[in-house]
Amino acid sequence: MNPPLRVACRLRRAFRETFAVFMALLLAVPVTPATAQIDERALKAAYLFNFIQFTQWPVPPDEPFRLCVLGTTPLDAELKKLEGKPVLGGLHIGVRHIGVKDSLTGCHALYVDDSQRSQVDEVLVRLAGAPVLTVTDGDGLADKGVMIEIHKRDARLGFEVNLKVARRANLNFSARMLKLASYVAGAL
Repeated sequence: MNPPLRVACRLRRAFRETFAVFMALLLAVPVTPATAQIDERALKAAYLFNFIQFTQWPVPPDEPFRLCVLGTTPLDAELKKLEGKPVLGGLHIGVRHIGVKDSLTGCHALYVDDSQRSQVDEVLVRLAGAPVLTVTDGDGLADKGVMIEIHKRDARLGFEVNLKVARRANLNFSARMLKLASYVAGAL
């Protein structure tokens, strides 16, 4: 194995191990009412960041890694903090807000907040199997075709995965990430 490939493999393995520990800690931390708003937003942004890290695209994304956000959301301040952070072995995140009618060209991931739930069907139709990771915090939107749904149950954040939709878009998720999901649809 050539040296750059060996380094890339080691980095990916280190990211996976770090992600597993990070996610286990996140799942163990309850969200209390006093800190729920700020902490929950930061945790959701951290989940989103890690979902990107543990997704494999059919063709490696270009620089910058474009995280598109549908409309304005309560997470905007936290998502802005992701701007410029390195992902996927050296790409840097660029955050772009889009409207429902805007072009999705160049988006590698799309975050749809629950406040944008009325727009989700139209956006998903436009994506139609494109290799764009879709993530939401809208309850029930994974059943409508979003790949990953962040949820809060019993004062804890968790997530569900719609693997069938991800496979249609030729996206693969780390097995460790899938093990941490509270539910994986379409695993068989």
